[in-house]
Amino acid sequence: MRQFITIALLSALPTLSFAHTASPFLLPEVFDSKSDSVSFQSSITVEKFFVPSRNFKTSYQVTNPNGKTESINAAAELKKFNIAEFNLNDDGTYRIRTKEATGNPTKYALVDGHWLRVRPPRPANAAPMQQPPANAEQKAPQQAPANQPPRFVAEDQVPANAKTVQTTNIYIAESFVTKGKPSPIPNVENKGFEFKFLTHPNELFTGESLKAQVLMNGKAVPNLEVDVFKGVSSYQPNAKRDQPPVKTNAKGEVEVKFNEAGIYLITTAYPEASPDSTKQPAAQTYTYSVTVEVTE
Repeated sequence: MRQFITIALLSALPTLSFAHTASPFLLPEVFDSKSDSVSFQSSITVEKFFVPSRNFKTSYQVTNPNGKTESINAAAELKKFNIAEFNLNDDGTYRIRTKEATGNPTKYALVDGHWLRVRPPRPANAAPMQQPPANAEQKAPQQAPANQPPRFVAEDQVPANAKTVQTTNIYIAESFVTKGKPSPIPNVENKGFEFKFLTHPNELFTGESLKAQVLMNGKAVPNLEVDVFKGVSSYQPNAKRDQPPVKTNAKGEVEVKFNEAGIYLITTAYPEASPDSTKQPAAQTYTYSVTVEVTE
């Protein structure tokens, strides 16, 4: 029974939007709890005005106000999202974070001096492209600019001697839940990709800002674009969700100002995608998000 109640609660939460690329997210049922337990969901969001798009395999780490970390698994693994819960035994702030979560590996091949993403070959029995009706207005097919190299190559079209690499995308999604009065959150580990919060993520109010320093293996990441999206009620289909993106400064510091109350998804990717296809893709990339609530 608890599982079905939890799913109902989570489905009633405001939805978030993500317009640019796939991102993991972790969404608690509440951010300020008076209960002895809390439930949350995790998923991947792809489309603008999204609902959970697809699931990804992960367990979770929960760090309690005393600094002790425990690992938990999902209580239910569904096609589009996971449901999990944990106990709030002590007052203070709890951090929830995905653990050892990775996306499907992406293969690239070096073809004519450009790194192209390798796609599976088109099945032989795939439906043919639909042809326009005979009386339809004929338009010249759109073609890529002459100086624009292709971005993809079918697997069966990769030259036999082509150099290939594989990229693994690490998903990091986190959020914070407080029972009673907020307490200090865990320190960064200076390992991998991290947000070092300079303001408490559970003490955010309208007109104020979330400040953080973005780190990679303990070193500041300057000039990194961070996207911000606002959750809205399903009864507000035309509400504006995309917020202006922000960038880290020379010290890797970023500031996200909130003009309205609500739930926000703050997300970024490292390293940023390069438009220069002559550069070899990184063997390991990170997609990060934190979900926060802003109150009046």
